[in-house]
Amino acid sequence: MRFLAGIDANDTRCLKIIRLPMSIARASAIMIVTLVASRVLGWLRLSVIGAHFGETPELDAFWAAFKIPDAIFGLVVAGALASAFIPVFTSYLAREREDEAWHVASSVMNFVLLLLVGFSIVMWIAAPYVVPTFVAPFHDPKQIALTVDLTRLMLLSPIFMGLSSLTTGILNSYRQFLSSATAPLVYNLVIILFTQFGYPFLGIHAVAIGVVVGALVMWLVQLPELTFRRTRYSFSLDLSHSGVRDVLRLAGPRTLALGAVQIVFFVDTYLAVGMPEGSLTALVYANQLLLLPLGVFSIAISAAVFPTLSHFASLGQVGRMRDTVQQAIRWILFLTLPTAIVMIVLRRPIVNLLFQYGSFGPEARELTQAAFLFYSLGLAGHALVQILARVYFASRDTTTPLALTLISIGSNVVLSVTLAPLLGINGLALANSIATLLEAALLFILLASRARLRLVGLGVSTLKQLSASLLMGVAMFGFIRVTNLPFDLFVDPPKLVLALQTILAAAVGGLVYLAAAYFMQIGELQEIVGVVRARIMRKPGP
Repeated sequence: MRFLAGIDANDTRCLKIIRLPMSIARASAIMIVTLVASRVLGWLRLSVIGAHFGETPELDAFWAAFKIPDAIFGLVVAGALASAFIPVFTSYLAREREDEAWHVASSVMNFVLLLLVGFSIVMWIAAPYVVPTFVAPFHDPKQIALTVDLTRLMLLSPIFMGLSSLTTGILNSYRQFLSSATAPLVYNLVIILFTQFGYPFLGIHAVAIGVVVGALVMWLVQLPELTFRRTRYSFSLDLSHSGVRDVLRLAGPRTLALGAVQIVFFVDTYLAVGMPEGSLTALVYANQLLLLPLGVFSIAISAAVFPTLSHFASLGQVGRMRDTVQQAIRWILFLTLPTAIVMIVLRRPIVNLLFQYGSFGPEARELTQAAFLFYSLGLAGHALVQILARVYFASRDTTTPLALTLISIGSNVVLSVTLAPLLGINGLALANSIATLLEAALLFILLASRARLRLVGLGVSTLKQLSASLLMGVAMFGFIRVTNLPFDLFVDPPKLVLALQTILAAAVGGLVYLAAAYFMQIGELQEIVGVVRARIMRKPGP
């Protein structure tokens, strides 16, 4: 009811369209605000790294070395957290069995920690053989040796990242999002500081050390809030407990799916390494740019909604699950469709303003902005996969997402191998976008009948949002063309002038989008107004 406080009782239309509980709206707001700040620091991190190293063999070696630690974290932790741990832990909390929930959490955390340490030790030993064969077939032996050295150094990071992610899962199950959402801020800040001040003494190793220390601090900053939740952690390893077995059973398919996803990363890295120098760095930077809006909107909303979906699923409240899912889909599309248009139209000045400093020159910018264009085409698919997959996970169905992910991965690999010789890294980005859109479409089609989604309403809403987004794109393109008369983007105008032009173009596009949404009566705009009114007019109660 606090979500509706301050809204005129006669405004029945506003009451009808606001469906999300206040806990979800507040959680989404917290996640979005902190993720915006995190993505800003993420951009600054990449900008600082690019300014120091640019299109150098050292930076290509760093990004190649990052793949193995990232794969270990994705395989061991991400699957258990996203598909199994939160639903199981939340189900115990929903049934007021908190002590048993913590027994399960402790056992899972200890088991995961053992796996992470074990995998890291094995890969430390095997790195000299795995890196040149499967990850980075560089021609220069010194570059291969550097990649192996950086890989071994960063193998500590998945251990700390695993602890951080499991802590985040526990806090999110309690509907606590602040410290877990601010943890990535600290991670990025630590890497920036180590790169900026350690570069003169340690070179590229300063960045790798920053990754390890950042992962550690990312976990430590969450401990105070976890302690406040009356932590009941123990050194138990009760793998026979039904809750622990549920986590392992549910995590299995998702872990296999994430293992298949790692295949795409390794294939793309392997193919990019064989392209001109700097191609891998450009591909990584373009992909990171895609994650900026993806993390701010879809990941934030999906992470905030997921505990609520798990709660409804554990109580068998199918109707409330359906309403929450539909609301999340509409909100995500309302935010990501115009964002994709902004990325496509303003891609060159965005890359210029964010990364073109120091050693990161015009050639690197052109490589990055071209790949960014093709990644942008799949933004809506990435956003939808985030929420749709979580609906299956909340219902404890990890097999269906696994099957569809495998189809997507197979398509991605085939397309990458086919398009890379024709389009270079642009082909790798395009392959990713096509495969992700395919996965989102399959997830939605199967979910539509199972959850009895209101397809007509979703379809009409999506068409309106797409039309408004296209009008926005035309307005921005026209503005850029007109303002390019005194100067040309291809001639690299001064940063201040370029920033002013880009901000004004985005502002014009945003106003056009809001105006189009108003005249087309897009419901999401009315919901935003309703939420703002509720927060402004809300009076303190007893």
